[in-house]
Amino acid sequence: MTVTHTAVGAPAERREGREKVTGTARYAAEYHSPGRAHAWPVPAAVARGRVTDVGTASALAVPGVLAVLTHENAPRLTEPDDPTLAVLQDARVPHRGWFVALVVAETLEAARAGAAAVHVAYDVEEHDVTLTPSHPDAYVPEQANGGYPASREHGDPDGAFDSSAARVDVAYEVPPLHNHPMEPHASTARWDDDRLTVHTSSQGTTVVRAVLAGMFGIPEDRVSVVAEHVGGGFGSKGTPRPDVVLAAMAARHTGRAVTLALPRRYLPAVVGHRAPTLHRLRLGADADGRLTSLVHEVMTHTSRVTEFVEQAATPARVMYAAPHSRTVHRVTALDVPSPSWMRAPGEAPGMYALESAMDELAGELGMDPVELRIRNEPDTEPDSGKPFSSRHLVECLREGARRFDWSRRDPRPRSSGSAGPLLVGTGVAAATYPFMA
Repeated sequence: MTVTHTAVGAPAERREGREKVTGTARYAAEYHSPGRAHAWPVPAAVARGRVTDVGTASALAVPGVLAVLTHENAPRLTEPDDPTLAVLQDARVPHRGWFVALVVAETLEAARAGAAAVHVAYDVEEHDVTLTPSHPDAYVPEQANGGYPASREHGDPDGAFDSSAARVDVAYEVPPLHNHPMEPHASTARWDDDRLTVHTSSQGTTVVRAVLAGMFGIPEDRVSVVAEHVGGGFGSKGTPRPDVVLAAMAARHTGRAVTLALPRRYLPAVVGHRAPTLHRLRLGADADGRLTSLVHEVMTHTSRVTEFVEQAATPARVMYAAPHSRTVHRVTALDVPSPSWMRAPGEAPGMYALESAMDELAGELGMDPVELRIRNEPDTEPDSGKPFSSRHLVECLREGARRFDWSRRDPRPRSSGSAGPLLVGTGVAAATYPFMA
């Protein structure tokens, strides 16, 4: 038996590396089937309402345009578990950018010109796209993304906070973030009788196959999904997006292979995003810096299409020992695009807020922020009481402090000078991420 050992950190040759650097790697929009057509979507221009008319005559008059799909003539689909995929099935407009038509043409240029010639009329409704800390329609959902309970409470966090020797009550805002991979979401679809083949930019081909089979009412073994190369995803390509559904619909409608590559400016509205989060943290500690109370409350938005709640308060449940705690998520459904997965999901903005509050508590106590974190290291997982299989945060903090010569830094704000318009300094932060067994 031959045993091969690879040292950690040793260079590894990527199997597809030569194809990528020589330009021979094919991505989802680069499969040239005979007679292949191209599609270009038409996004809604209003924030909320209903489509009352789609004028297609000018688009159909553009040389090379083959068809214009709307909610009136698009193939009927079985309702998917993910409502964001139910495109061109009815006249509603749940948010700006929702696709209301699709132009299919001989060339990409003709499809784009045809889409620009489509005239859409709307019955416009009042809309609300603003997230506020005290939004009257906010509610506590059953759970946050990942299946976490939306709210957890231990002890008497409010009473413990009020009686703490040191307290901070702070608020932070994290703006929305958007997935923008180098390769936009793209799909090429072809029907051969009742067999569907799609080349799509996806990190989850098995899921794509199951979803398409369900929506088009065919057995899964009649669907082939190929994703040979994926030019980035950052969470937005883990599940199917409207491009693959629209490409398959257009291919069925026209009897041609159809490629749809979403224009980059359309991505924020249709492939998910990280929703903004509003954080309020209240930390109480005794005179020695040990936490007595920890409260992390998060407000975020979701769409009216589907519920997706960033799990931003969950890190506070496991990071530090606090005998009294409350973590709660609240969400408001607005007339906005649907949030979804993004690389390092809700834990990322939650950790930013929690660690910023810990730094502010250290300042309130006059304590080194590294020492404050070490002093509040839990013996067991604070939320469940279960033992850690491994946890080396204290060792990491001490080793980091040693390597950065932390003890010799000047802890005063703005003491390290600047580089042009930027302030330069040192800081510390910890992080956690769940292990999904």
